[in-house]
Amino acid sequence: MEPLKAKIFSYCTTNINPPGELQLNEWLEENPDIEIVHVLQSESMTVHDEMLERNLTITLLYRLAQIQ
Repeated sequence: MEPLKAKIFSYCTTNINPPGELQLNEWLEENPDIEIVHVLQSESMTVHDEMLERNLTITLLYRLAQIQ
């Protein structure tokens, strides 16, 4: 069995619609031979320079798929 690996996507923005989905989809397209084991998501918000800033982090736990 292949060992687990992690890929972390993190994006901070003042815009409510960050390009995290595009970043994630591009990475998945570039890595078609993986098996996603678990997905974690966390979000936080803070005020920076009097603007609300959103931080979105997505962590994928995956392993290389075994070719049969």
